[in-house]
Amino acid sequence: MLFKDAQVTIEAATIPDTVAERVLDQPYGPANHQRYDLYLPAGAGPFPVILDLQGGGLLRGVKSSFKLNPSLKLVADGYAIVSMNYQLVRSDDYSFPNQIAEIRAVLANLKSRAGELKVDMEDVTLSGESSGAQLVMLAAASITAGVRLGHIAADDALASLPTIRRVIANYGPYEFDRFANQFAANGIQPKYAESGQAISFEGLALAGQAVNADPVGVSFANPANYLTPAMPPVFLLAGSADQVVPVQQSEDMAARYQRLVGRPAKQYWLAGGHHGIFDFDNDEVLTEKKAFLAE
Repeated sequence: MLFKDAQVTIEAATIPDTVAERVLDQPYGPANHQRYDLYLPAGAGPFPVILDLQGGGLLRGVKSSFKLNPSLKLVADGYAIVSMNYQLVRSDDYSFPNQIAEIRAVLANLKSRAGELKVDMEDVTLSGESSGAQLVMLAAASITAGVRLGHIAADDALASLPTIRRVIANYGPYEFDRFANQFAANGIQPKYAESGQAISFEGLALAGQAVNADPVGVSFANPANYLTPAMPPVFLLAGSADQVVPVQQSEDMAARYQRLVGRPAKQYWLAGGHHGIFDFDNDEVLTEKKAFLAE
């Protein structure tokens, strides 16, 4: 079965008892999907913010799904967790990279309502998994470089955005045209046979083109091409047995971050780790994330 045609049940997030307040379905733009949820700990705040983006190959996914569970555990440490919907790619509507403008719009909305929502917009972390990791890396890199990616009706000026302090990027795809060689080097058969073709999730992000047919699009979608010394600290995580996104995507990003930003990224390479939250939703990873957030 093709990735784009897979029938997937998306379960709702498990809300821990540490969540004292929920502010749900907040609009950040005029489109029906442009909504976000906010989960707050007990207290008066203001609370540091983690904006979490779910993965799904840009083809599926919804806010406050089970993929938010790892970040929701951080409410116990005093973090406000934000989960947003973003525009999904369809074969008749190639929206990428308008999702980056949507991230900007959510950040601007939160900043404008910081007192009301009890959030500290001077302490913002972007976190994402899979395609969500690509989006948060692209957002942080482009914003800090002063580059606008994508446009939506509720778009904002870059000057109105809060400072992004950190990025957590879990097993993200960054260079679409390198998957095949990287899987071969790992001796891994891709989970989806259409990998790299126009009908793959990578191809649909490139407006329905095979990855080797659009080098400009591949470059455009690679966060490393927007890295500057202004990029905030980054924590990259990936698993060596990933059959959806090769681990080298994150390893190479770490190397380019070191070279272009001028300092090392925090790295966590899980031997035998597979794609998705389950291999990474454990106490060890949670401890590593807490240490990174506290730095």
